[in-house]
Amino acid sequence: MARKNLTPTKKELAQYKALNDLGMTANAIAVRAKRDPKTVRKYLRSEVYQDPEIMQMVDIIKQKEIQDLYLLGAKARKRLHELLDEGKTKTIETVALMDRSFQQRRLLEGQSTENITRVHADLAVIRQIMSEKRLMKNDIKD
Repeated sequence: MARKNLTPTKKELAQYKALNDLGMTANAIAVRAKRDPKTVRKYLRSEVYQDPEIMQMVDIIKQKEIQDLYLLGAKARKRLHELLDEGKTKTIETVALMDRSFQQRRLLEGQSTENITRVHADLAVIRQIMSEKRLMKNDIKD
């Protein structure tokens, strides 16, 4: 079994920094990069990020990650609307989609998962919509 090079490349270092800046923990980055979490933490704390070339790569990676988050958030919201419009909402799927969309929005805002109050507000709106749809279905049946 080939052993991965112990020293991360500049591109890897830029990925560590970009993902960390977007709210990922060192452990999550390590899993994604298939590296030891200690290695990731070591480099996140190091002075390698004073290298202008690495910082330029960090900016490019962050832009790409943010574009992906926008796309995923849009897909999650679209699916959530489809479920609500079809009246086929399943609580777990609905909450999971809403949570995914919420987390992505928080990452884009640079606030990660700091404010859970928004989740509760979004859940209340979804519950209200689901309740109204059930009432409308019952009215139609009667």
